[in-house]
Amino acid sequence: MNGESDMALAEQVEPGEAAEAPDAAEHPDLDRLEATAEVDPDLFAHASDEPPFGRRVLTTPLHLSVAAESSTNLWTDWNGYTTPEILTSLDDEYRVLRHAAALGDISPIVKYRISGRDAGAYLDRLVTGNVMQLSVDEAMPVVFCEDRGFVVGDGHLFRLGEGEYRLVTEETHLAWLLDSALGFQVRIEDVSTTLAALSLQGPHAAAVLNAAGFCEIETLRPYGARWFDISGMPVYASRTGATGELGYELWLDPEDAPMLWARLFDKGAEFGIAATGFALRELARIEVGIPRAGCDYLGAFTAVDPADASTPFELGLASLVDLDGGHFTGREALRRLKQREPRHLVVALALDFPEPIQFCAIERDGGIEGIVTSSGFSQALGVNLALGRLRYAASVGALAVGVDFREGLRVRRLKIPARLLTEPAIISPLRHTVPAPLLADY
Repeated sequence: MNGESDMALAEQVEPGEAAEAPDAAEHPDLDRLEATAEVDPDLFAHASDEPPFGRRVLTTPLHLSVAAESSTNLWTDWNGYTTPEILTSLDDEYRVLRHAAALGDISPIVKYRISGRDAGAYLDRLVTGNVMQLSVDEAMPVVFCEDRGFVVGDGHLFRLGEGEYRLVTEETHLAWLLDSALGFQVRIEDVSTTLAALSLQGPHAAAVLNAAGFCEIETLRPYGARWFDISGMPVYASRTGATGELGYELWLDPEDAPMLWARLFDKGAEFGIAATGFALRELARIEVGIPRAGCDYLGAFTAVDPADASTPFELGLASLVDLDGGHFTGREALRRLKQREPRHLVVALALDFPEPIQFCAIERDGGIEGIVTSSGFSQALGVNLALGRLRYAASVGALAVGVDFREGLRVRRLKIPARLLTEPAIISPLRHTVPAPLLADY
């Protein structure tokens, strides 16, 4: 720098002041700013109208009633709702299911109202079965696919009246239902929060309902439904369930649910009624061999890898596909897929091992051929049961699972033979009996 430039700089600086660095504006004195900053006392405070931590905790209309029956304080999440995992013990609840009457809160299940002039035609286009054969006050299991033939979801469809249906599913599918409604005069509503639901399953289920005022409930056929007036409460009762037992599901207004719960306990005491949790529901469906969406299979729009999606044939739901009826979404793809070998199968397994165990890999000849998606120990059979996804090529031949046992500070690995089940492990003879017994020695 020459002398003239040095002099010009010196003239701009007052005596006693230091020259500011050229980038001072870009790098302020943070310590000085922090010391003089005003503190906002509400900076970390929640607004008075918000719940603590700003989170939503969903509870069903029966939450307080169910909580009063809990002696374990074991809870789990079901579709965002707090629901009991086990209320007393799984062993006790299982005995109630198989020998008395098990009452459960199934309100977290997803429920859609589908209504309008084209409701029937819309549903016939949506699901793979023949909806037009469904009579009023009947239900049917359904599965629905996308254009490639991959399953989007499954559930039960109820016909409540002319142009009035209810679709019950394990997961939410509102976006797909709305997209599929293009061109139809139909109204689709998610009524999950405006409809409570109870499940009463077991050999004494009809007896409990009859005592509670459900007159002639024993005449209801499997998959049949009927409206009842119970002390002024309108209740829609259906002979449905996923336990393999004689069972019913009750659909009613949320404000009436606690009163019906109390009434069932009062009238059902002599029949051995007891409250049960989600763990029992899971064990029972494994015994019956029913895959659950999000657990045993991924929906077409849930699976990140298309290889993880499944067709109805791979899920064992071929009986729900009517390729000879009218057109539905995915029909042409399913026609082609039916002629090919499936890539994988959802299978039911039994392990002859006398204690409950946890396992995940399905092996054949030392290689991993599949994965266990659900498992549980069946008291009635004394074996471990599982549902899993198995490579189709490995479905013939001896299978095994590898199990690690901890012994002190050591791990012992066992390879336990597994049997493929070709039919449900447990199906009660009362499940399809009409009339249902009002008191069964079972």
